[in-house]
Amino acid sequence: MVSLGIDLGGTQMKCGLVEDGKVLRFDMCDTCSKEGYAAVTERMAKLAEHVLEGDKAMYVGIASPGIIDTRRGIVRYSNNFDWHDADLGQDMSKRLGRPVRIANDAQCAALGEALYGAGKGIARMAMVTIGTGVGGGFVRDGRLDTDSYGSMAYIFGHAVVAHGGRACNCGRKGCLEAYASATAMAAQGRLFWEEEKSVKEIFRAAGAGDEKAQRIIEEFLEYLTEGAVNIANILRPRIIVVGGGVSASADRILPAVNRGLQEGVYGYAYAPVRAVRACLGNQAGIVGAASLMCEEQ
Repeated sequence: MVSLGIDLGGTQMKCGLVEDGKVLRFDMCDTCSKEGYAAVTERMAKLAEHVLEGDKAMYVGIASPGIIDTRRGIVRYSNNFDWHDADLGQDMSKRLGRPVRIANDAQCAALGEALYGAGKGIARMAMVTIGTGVGGGFVRDGRLDTDSYGSMAYIFGHAVVAHGGRACNCGRKGCLEAYASATAMAAQGRLFWEEEKSVKEIFRAAGAGDEKAQRIIEEFLEYLTEGAVNIANILRPRIIVVGGGVSASADRILPAVNRGLQEGVYGYAYAPVRAVRACLGNQAGIVGAASLMCEEQ
């Protein structure tokens, strides 16, 4: 079955025509989120119509940041866009003339990886997405494990890993996101260097022997590992897939996380949990969104 997947990001939105996990046609454009809901959805609709080009895709799936009511197709709250109770599903369905389903972007990425990527064929898979924030999802037997609200489960980034620690933008202190996100790494970098450094630059500097960069990465790995151990002990997945922009440095990340899992997971010898790199890259959200309707069948 051919379907359309849309991955709505704070900077760019990506759209792809998908069949059996393969992206047949793809395009993207700037989101321009500050222009407001009507402008963003209009841009999304035009992008979708361009990618469809008359194709008879059965339905549309949208991966959106924020707290999502998947059953009603409503973005209850998205900090990235300052949306409150936005009826995105119905508005896009009317515009595109097709059924539309929406879910949280990190959960869509998890679904895509579970069905067609690193978690294919694995019964229990958790995913942690590391970018501006820390998101996540849990897939059981090829289906997203959600809650009675639709899409408020597995908010991994706001699990506390350092009691009384750094302030998080959610209002609490010591959240995983305040220590193990790209934003957190960049913030630590600003304490050491006068100039702004990207995560890629920090990893590159660490590889070249820069002690300050190495300290940033060591702290990042310490807290990411703590979060991964907590996820493993609570959910007991077979694997934890690490995705998002930071996963490009998986060769530096995964060995440390896997050592931590081996040391910290209760009963590891009897039921091991491995951390693995995501396979689908920036197409995971598109593929997962395009697969949302399958969950109803």
